[in-house]
Amino acid sequence: MKKSIPVSIFLSLSLAAVLFSSCKPKSVKTDSESDSGTVTVTVAGPWGEFPALETAAAAFTKKYPDCKIEYEYIQNYGQSLITRLKNADSGIDIFVTNNILPGSPLQPYTLELFSQGSRLDLSHTFDGLIQNFTYKETPQSPQQLYAIPMGAELRGMYVNKTLLAKLGISIPQNRSEFLAACEKLLKAGYIPVQGNPSKTGQWLLYPYICGRIVDNKEYHEWYSNINSCKSECSEYFRDAMQFMYLLVEKGYYNYKYVETTYKTFSTTQQDALARYFLNIQSNNSIYTKCDDTGIIAFMPGTMSLGNILAKAKDDYHSLIEYTFILSPVTDRGGYAYMSPADGLAINKKAEHTEQALQFLNFLFTPETNKKFASQQNITPDTADAFDQIKKQFSIPANRILHVGQVTFDYNFFSVISETLIDISKANNPKYMLQNKDGTYTMYPFETYMHRLAERFAKVKK
Repeated sequence: MKKSIPVSIFLSLSLAAVLFSSCKPKSVKTDSESDSGTVTVTVAGPWGEFPALETAAAAFTKKYPDCKIEYEYIQNYGQSLITRLKNADSGIDIFVTNNILPGSPLQPYTLELFSQGSRLDLSHTFDGLIQNFTYKETPQSPQQLYAIPMGAELRGMYVNKTLLAKLGISIPQNRSEFLAACEKLLKAGYIPVQGNPSKTGQWLLYPYICGRIVDNKEYHEWYSNINSCKSECSEYFRDAMQFMYLLVEKGYYNYKYVETTYKTFSTTQQDALARYFLNIQSNNSIYTKCDDTGIIAFMPGTMSLGNILAKAKDDYHSLIEYTFILSPVTDRGGYAYMSPADGLAINKKAEHTEQALQFLNFLFTPETNKKFASQQNITPDTADAFDQIKKQFSIPANRILHVGQVTFDYNFFSVISETLIDISKANNPKYMLQNKDGTYTMYPFETYMHRLAERFAKVKK
């Protein structure tokens, strides 16, 4: 399914110009121009709609009238994209992707971007995001880059302002206010924090866990200890893990009860999360709005989910008011952790490589990327990204960090996430201690700290 972005003004070009030169600015005209038409650059992606791209494409075509950008939505994107790229005439110039690393099935079909030299301008991007998408096959080999992050993703949580207002609860700003709100919600019959256990803990607490490393005077010592998996490094994360345990122990987070009672959060698909949050239920595959209050006060998630939520709110005429905040899990509030959002890559066999590079150069100028990121609900991939976050969330710079500051020589993220998933499931009878009278008891918190230490030890070994 292709979604065209119409162009009303065409500059005539000679056939040679179409084949061998990049798009010319609107002001450029030559005697050799002819009525050969426009060059169409096709961008493939996994979303039915991509408004941020359409806006950027329209601005690009206004500046370069001999080029237009066409977005193509591809169903079953993960599998279908590779099938398409295997064909020399795939019709795809640029495609949406996550980071492409050695061994990725996409790598053989993707243009290595550093090889393009001055034809690609990354001077305005945020270095921490670019470095995270950059790798070397060996210490001696040159750096390689196969995709450019469109911006930075932030983790936090969505707050149902309508439900909180109904119960006279203010949006929490710190840990004590968050716990007080959860207690009041629980007494009123609500499960305050809801989400799938495979993601909830890391969406809620991973920024704080990373901030705990970066935002302290012993950063270099901590980094070294964690990178070498020293025995004491698991203790650095005791407070975050204990906070998650507390939410589970108190029943503020009870995924199995929610899954059984409301038939929700058995998936992390974004459209499903949006429906759950807005209390849009299915009856024989027909979705209807249940009310305009909802039953979820706090739903951990990514900032980019805001696009899907806004569309669902509009589609189902929901009156629920909500906001995205940095998870208030410390006494000072939340941390902003910048990890790369999806990226854009160029097909190695693209028909219009020059024009594709021209479009990426345009997209990653500060003015264009900030507009793009705002529509995409991500933080811009610009050199002043920290300033953008400080302004948006009113937090000091020491509570903003980026992925490059916590990139280790092993999969640290998995070690942490596996433990958070363990704790998230701690009040499900399946993962509890069975008593002689048939009741169940949660494992002590130290059990989970021991498992965390074991995971670090396994990496070291």
